[in-house]
Amino acid sequence: MGAEADSSNDDDRRIAHLGLTAALTFALLAGMTAPTSAEGRLFDASRPLEVADQGVFSIPGRYIEVDKQTVMAGQMFVQYQIPKTTTRPYPVVMIHGGGQTASNFLSTPDGRRGWADDFVANGYAVYVVDQSGRGRSGFFGDSYGNTRKPSVGNVEQRFTAPKHKALWPQAGLHTQWPGPGTQGDATFDTFYASQVETIGDEGLIEQLNREAGASCSIVSGRRSC
Repeated sequence: MGAEADSSNDDDRRIAHLGLTAALTFALLAGMTAPTSAEGRLFDASRPLEVADQGVFSIPGRYIEVDKQTVMAGQMFVQYQIPKTTTRPYPVVMIHGGGQTASNFLSTPDGRRGWADDFVANGYAVYVVDQSGRGRSGFFGDSYGNTRKPSVGNVEQRFTAPKHKALWPQAGLHTQWPGPGTQGDATFDTFYASQVETIGDEGLIEQLNREAGASCSIVSGRRSC
């Protein structure tokens, strides 16, 4: 019976991770899109967001020796909200991209509620992270090395106004950013103000976030690190 129970638990965890992967993929694709009119109605004053629990925790990294001192590297900060009524079996984990933090999903640069609240309102437990070496996860130069700084031009051509540079064939179809998406526009300036330095070694970024993500299992709104 013990072996069967362990096998069943392993299957449950694998299924949960598949659900997380699908949800994460959707969250990443949806992170920069504009809300629908239905979302606007969902968050009006007559229907406040109902949250049963919210909080933060950190996923531990690994201890390393730097200058004859023991420090931690690779830790990840996580912020979560659990809806009053959870109607979805799997939580959504939202992981931002380069130069970003979890703030991407908490609100939009022009002041609207973000995707995190949208998913909570629709019955999902939501977890948003600051990637290792970023934001509230902390950056330590003696452990992580050189950084890359997001320039105005890079943000405009990749996130907010890609049609002007047309780096890929579909760039002209980008219609979801509010406003022109260029320096001097209030919405762009607010977004750019939220950008942070990124670890310069992309391979290290992938390694740290893979390790942190694999060390914490989140199933049906409960976490186990």
